[in-house]
Amino acid sequence: MDYEKNDIVGINNKNYLVLDVIRNKQNMYLYLINNDEFENDVSIIKVNDNNGLVEFSQIENEEEFDFVLGKLFIDYRSDIEEYIEE
Repeated sequence: MDYEKNDIVGINNKNYLVLDVIRNKQNMYLYLINNDEFENDVSIIKVNDNNGLVEFSQIENEEEFDFVLGKLFIDYRSDIEEYIEE
């Protein structure tokens, strides 16, 4: 269960491109975009390891979600600033 940027992950018969991987303690989160030709479906999911069986779930804890979102803003700060300046 080791995901990296640019990996392809299959969820519900759709392929997603991993844009970023956020790790916090023993938790892993993936920032994904749909990799199909005509869709722009993005999501943040939590990766759960149940005795070797990988499961994906929504982030239901608000603190957890705020941490992940904050980390994404830090990781992409220069891109966000550049977008705002234009």
